[in-house]
Amino acid sequence: MSTASPAGDGMRWMLYPVLSLALVAPLAALFYWPAGGGLDVTGHQIGRDFINNWVGPQLAFGGRLGVLFDLDAYHAALGELFGRPVPFHNWGYPMFTLPAFWLLAQLPYFWALGLWTFGLFALFAWVTVSQVERSQRWYALLALALAPACLINAVGGQNGFLSAALLLGGMLCVGSRPVLAGVLFGLLTFKPHLGLAVPFVLIALGAWRTIAAASVTALVLIAVTIPLFGIETWLQYVEVTGAYQALLLDRFRGFYTIMMASVFAGGRTLGLSYQAAMAIQAAVAIPVVGALCWAVRRTADPCLRAALVACAAILVSPYAFNYDLTAVSAALVWMLAGRLPLRPALAPVYLLAWVAPAAMMYLNMAGLGIMPLAVLALYAVLVHEARVSDRAGSASLVDPAHALPAAPEAAGARRPL
Repeated sequence: MSTASPAGDGMRWMLYPVLSLALVAPLAALFYWPAGGGLDVTGHQIGRDFINNWVGPQLAFGGRLGVLFDLDAYHAALGELFGRPVPFHNWGYPMFTLPAFWLLAQLPYFWALGLWTFGLFALFAWVTVSQVERSQRWYALLALALAPACLINAVGGQNGFLSAALLLGGMLCVGSRPVLAGVLFGLLTFKPHLGLAVPFVLIALGAWRTIAAASVTALVLIAVTIPLFGIETWLQYVEVTGAYQALLLDRFRGFYTIMMASVFAGGRTLGLSYQAAMAIQAAVAIPVVGALCWAVRRTADPCLRAALVACAAILVSPYAFNYDLTAVSAALVWMLAGRLPLRPALAPVYLLAWVAPAAMMYLNMAGLGIMPLAVLALYAVLVHEARVSDRAGSASLVDPAHALPAAPEAAGARRPL
């Protein structure tokens, strides 16, 4: 239990959002600020990577499916649809996302971007804030909206709100709604690299119904797209998209590198070779997964389990970005709002993990790929919390009657610190 004073709590509540704005505002001005004509100051379409979600279904259902896997033709098609050349993009989603994004593609671009950004944030915020006591929910919502990872996700048109909602929602439901948890994990395969740690967790917990539901969901998503697009397009997705993402890790140059949050990217930013950085990535990922499987069995608190998996997702995958840290930001909001322990002695760890999504861009531009250490430190703190948690006390947190989205005060959650 924290011994922080009310005055200290007030300072903490203001510090995190203020730091977020101070760190993200210069980045927004430098890279994302509107410059007229639908473009930002760097010449990208406002919304940046969202253009893939909007253009992909138009091409696929407009008789130009093959363009998705021809990098040059896809780039040219983007220019045609926007009426001017745009910076290079590639299609990188599984085929089942094409019908899922079809409705967005029927809307004017900025309407679609607004629905994507604010609609998915609302879903993500609901998953997160539903676990906080009612008296703390307005603060939790404000802190979440101003978290650096969330601000960067919003200005970049990224998918971090959706992936975080699926990852956290799945973990929150494992103990009480195992089939729903499996469906959410199955849907998370739209970003498969963020779910690398999930199978290990489910096996460690003996969550066989969740594993079955996730497997069936993934297979159904593939099966329903084969009549629409054919099996060949799935083979192209694996060959072309997989090869291009591997090339990005090998080449490692361009704007995307300053946004990468993985241990591998930290090593490359520091000047290590591909092989050396990948070796360090493996050396970190293996014990992280081992500690994760141990920790999730030590606690029955679904929020603590979800926080552990959120951190592990970033540490295990070599292909992780700062906008993927939205789930980690949710875990920190749970701490700030009293849902998980917040220990004053560990304040620097929490603060570094909070600012990491923005701070890493500054540090990576300077060649200092050290911010993955912030996520690793937070992960170590969470593993410690699992070790010291009271198994008997936290067992009440998985009462099926009080799972997501019930208010945690009804489920025996910890009071705000």
